[in-house]
Amino acid sequence: MNSTLLKHKHISKPNQTRAFNVDNGNDAEVLSASILLKAMGAEISWGSRNEDGRKIDLICSYDHPWIYKERLIFFAQVKSGPTYGKITNNGFVLLGAAKKAAQRTSHPICLIWVDRDTNSNYWAYIHPFSTSSSQEYGNNHLVNPATRFDIARCQAKIIPGKNEGSGIIIRKVTGNLKERRDFALAQYKNLKNKNVINPNLGKVEFTRVGWRHMFRKRRLSINKSKSIETIPYLDKILENKPSKIYITSNSLEKTRGYEVRTSEYVLTYDKVDIYENQERKRVSVIVRLLEEIMWPEDWLTNSMLSQLVERRLVLLSAYYK
Repeated sequence: MNSTLLKHKHISKPNQTRAFNVDNGNDAEVLSASILLKAMGAEISWGSRNEDGRKIDLICSYDHPWIYKERLIFFAQVKSGPTYGKITNNGFVLLGAAKKAAQRTSHPICLIWVDRDTNSNYWAYIHPFSTSSSQEYGNNHLVNPATRFDIARCQAKIIPGKNEGSGIIIRKVTGNLKERRDFALAQYKNLKNKNVINPNLGKVEFTRVGWRHMFRKRRLSINKSKSIETIPYLDKILENKPSKIYITSNSLEKTRGYEVRTSEYVLTYDKVDIYENQERKRVSVIVRLLEEIMWPEDWLTNSMLSQLVERRLVLLSAYYK
């Protein structure tokens, strides 16, 4: 017997009008929960009735990527459709309506916006003190295996710890340029053997990339001198949370079946002092770090994903001004 119940039926395009908001919202939550679970290796539960009333759709937890035996927990709210966001050529715009709906006075929340047409999930970490106006985000806010590191960076703002380089005093290095450079090189090699963990970004590697960048021929001698004097204190400085942190460049490319995200961060420490000419004065230390994260293109269907996500964070430069 040939069935004709469904196979000849024409299925129409899903409706995105207001009448279907509940169904579409529920579907978006289910999609986001599944993608977050896979991308981050997270445990996820739905908010209770009371939590949902307080704009908490999902409760997520996962192993902290650089604090051993620490569990990281965050709340998420899921929004979908054109009322709350729109895709751009290099990311997405989160509209003010979404931020106003998600923002809390007592705790931050990770807002996930789902583009219903492409099924893409984007994230934005909304703090109680964040502005409520529309904001554009880059493609580094697409939910993928790199997001576990991004959420840890965002949460570092609210964890206790040493801040802004307070109490660190840089002392001038004496001698001619070669002597001072040799001294700095010895200090730099010593840093390679230390486990330097920055609260915001994790373990920092000190490689030839950073040394060559700081002491390239085209760089001014005065800036080389400032790097020489900063290097011996880099481990102490980087163990502090910075006064400011921002991303200066970001790219996402595909190669050999993997996706690679490259980001450059600038960390500013505004409470470091320097002692020179028998006088102590306040300076800002600027540290630039290069991050690369790599994961397989088929990460959503890969059964061994945790072994295939790799990340490195290396020093590019450090100096004071």
